[in-house]
Amino acid sequence: MLYEYAVEPRAIGSSWETFRYVIEKFGFDKGRLISEFPRRWFREVYNATAGFPDVQKKRVEEALNQARKNKVVRCHRPYDPNAGDWLHNALTEHQRSPFRAMIALQNPTGEAVVVTIGDLDELHPLMAVAHDRAVVRDATSIATALRELLRFGSNILFVDPFFDPYSARYKSTLWECLGIVKALNPRASCEIHYRHHENRPSPDDIEREAANLFKGIIPVDMNVTVYCWREKNGGADFHDRYLLTEKGGISVGAGFSAEGDHQTTDMHLMSFELTEQKLRAFATDATEYELVEPVLRIAANGYAEHL
Repeated sequence: MLYEYAVEPRAIGSSWETFRYVIEKFGFDKGRLISEFPRRWFREVYNATAGFPDVQKKRVEEALNQARKNKVVRCHRPYDPNAGDWLHNALTEHQRSPFRAMIALQNPTGEAVVVTIGDLDELHPLMAVAHDRAVVRDATSIATALRELLRFGSNILFVDPFFDPYSARYKSTLWECLGIVKALNPRASCEIHYRHHENRPSPDDIEREAANLFKGIIPVDMNVTVYCWREKNGGADFHDRYLLTEKGGISVGAGFSAEGDHQTTDMHLMSFELTEQKLRAFATDATEYELVEPVLRIAANGYAEHL
């Protein structure tokens, strides 16, 4: 559902109309991400639009500042300006680690993976991206479907009202997801948000047994913060499941429990506006639900502390 594209700065900056058209096609909510390739991608786009009228340059600046939030991702891909131009570097890098496509000003050698600005539209096969899919309910498949959000989000929320740390089915998915974060995004913070219910463990229960429940699940040098929420009488329903980050979110229909490959769960890309709304609902000072304390930060060795 989420794919990385290389976009040539000269191409996106070739005209104001082109810039506006291209930048609107990307975002975590649209399933298309622009790779910060090269690392000075933003600067090179600014340079490419240097001839725009002042009003348009200001709009470009504002759009790029927004793009940093949820459209452009830093992937630390190698780029050697001495080896050739942008397209040469992009094709070389594609051989090492494929992009979904490359959007370029020209395609002199007719590469199938290159889309020229003149041919770019959402109907192009390389631009067609499904915003939802049925995912097999094993831990690896669930984590793989969520990989790009786990890779790029700074604050990652696993929201599942039915989360149960006693269940191996939930813990296996958590282990897979945290492994991706550890490998690709180790500075990210991770949170679990679940719903209070008499048939699920309370924060006190989790605190008492944290060493048994989480040791071997949370990677070394990482921790996870656990929040328990109670629905208010006559208030909002806490039923849906999500993976939320400041970049975007994915709705996880049946939740994070790895029930087996005989079942699937429907996943949907969320709009940026809905993602922000849900993030606000699970902030510590939020009032949509009642926070059941203590909030617990649990380390890799199972040590639990109150926040």
